[in-house]
Amino acid sequence: MVYRRKTTRGSYGVENLQQAVRRVKAGEISKRKAETLYGVPRKTITRHIKGQVKKVGSLGRYDCDLGQHFERALVAHVQQLQSMMFGINTVELRKVAYDLAEKQKLSHRFKNNIAGKTWLRGFLARHSDLAIRTPEATSLGRAVGFNRPCVEKFFELYKAELEKHPYSANNIYNMDETGLTVVHKPRKVLAKKGMKQVGRVTSGEKGETTTIVCAVNAVGNYIPPMMIFKRKRMHDILLKGAPPGTIGCCSPNGWIDGQLFLKWLQHFISFVHPTPDNKVILIMDGHMSHKSIEAIEIARSNGVVMVCLPPHTTHRLQPLDVTVYGPLKVNYNTECDKFMLSNPGRRITTYDLGGLFGAAYVRTATMQKAVTGFQSTGIWPINPDIFTDADFLPSTVTEEPQPAEHVSAFAYCY
Repeated sequence: MVYRRKTTRGSYGVENLQQAVRRVKAGEISKRKAETLYGVPRKTITRHIKGQVKKVGSLGRYDCDLGQHFERALVAHVQQLQSMMFGINTVELRKVAYDLAEKQKLSHRFKNNIAGKTWLRGFLARHSDLAIRTPEATSLGRAVGFNRPCVEKFFELYKAELEKHPYSANNIYNMDETGLTVVHKPRKVLAKKGMKQVGRVTSGEKGETTTIVCAVNAVGNYIPPMMIFKRKRMHDILLKGAPPGTIGCCSPNGWIDGQLFLKWLQHFISFVHPTPDNKVILIMDGHMSHKSIEAIEIARSNGVVMVCLPPHTTHRLQPLDVTVYGPLKVNYNTECDKFMLSNPGRRITTYDLGGLFGAAYVRTATMQKAVTGFQSTGIWPINPDIFTDADFLPSTVTEEPQPAEHVSAFAYCY
C-alpha cells in the first residue's frame, strides 16, 4: 500500500509551490512526483499551470498584490517603527496594509478595514528579513515595571538621534494625552473627628471622559492643547473658556485615534514650523494611533522625528506625566469645587469643561514645571544616569533568559 503525504493548504510555502509549477511545466517531473517532493497538491499545481490563479504564490481569496514597490515600503515602515521602539504587531501590520491598499487605490478583497491572515502569511513568506519573535522568559516585575534594560535602550536610541542633528532645548518636545471628567474628585475637607463618612457634593456619580492632548518643549513653550469630546458633532461653545489656540474635535468614545492624531500633528507643525533642516524631536508613548503610515510620512517630510517611550515607563520618563499632569488634575478639581460652591444645585456639564480646564491649565502650564520635567527625566539635558539602582524594580528571574528564537509565521497570525 502506498501512503500519500497529507498536505495542509498553504503549509508547503510559496517557494515550494513555485518550484513544483516550474518543474512540471518544464516536463522534468510529473504532477504526482511534484506532490511527493514538494507537498503541493496536484490540483493546486494544475490550477497554476492553467493560469486559474492570479499569481504563483497567491495564498487565498483575501490575498492582495500590493506590488514589490509598496511591499518594500511596508517592510521599511515596519523596520523604522521597530527602530523607533514602536513595535508593530501582526494585527497592526494587517491594518497598515489595508490603509496602504486604500491610499494607493489598489484592488483588494480585504474586509472589515483589515488585511486577512492569509495575506499576512504570504507577506511574511515573501520577506524573509521579517520574523515574528517569541518573547524572552521574563518575570512579571520586569515585564510591567520600570527596568534598567528598557531605560538604557531608550537612552541609547535617543542619544543616537541627538548626535545626527544639532538639536537644542527648543527642539525637544513631549506630547501626551490625559483625561478629564465632569465628575471631579473633591478636595479634602474639615469634619468632626470620629465621623466615619464625610461627603461633599459633586456633579454626579459617573461622567464622560474628555481627552486632553498637550505638548511642551524643554524650554517651557507649550503648544495649545487639543480637546477630544465624546460626541458626534463639534460646536465652538464647547471651547468657551479653553486656553487660547485650543482646537476641539469629537470621537465616539472621547479617545484619540489615528485620524485625530493626524489632525493634532498638523496643529503641532503649524505652531512649531519644523523643517528637514531644522528638525524637532517629538517624544511620546507607543499608542497605536501614533503608528499610521500617513503620520510617519507627514512627520518625516516636515522634519519631525518621533521617538517612542518604552512601555510601562511613562510615569518616570515622560515630562508631562512627571511634573504637569498631576498638578493639572489637582487644579482642575479645585476649579470644579469652586464651580459647585458658586452654582448650588447645578451640575457641571461638558459645556462647562472648557472653562474649568482653561482656568486650571493657565495655573499649571508654567515654564518651571516644563523645565523641571525634562531635567528630572534625563531627557534634557540628556542624562542616562539620572536613575539609580534604587529606582528600578528588582528582578525575580532566577536564570538568565535565553535569546528569542524565530518562530513560524503561521503560528501567530492574529
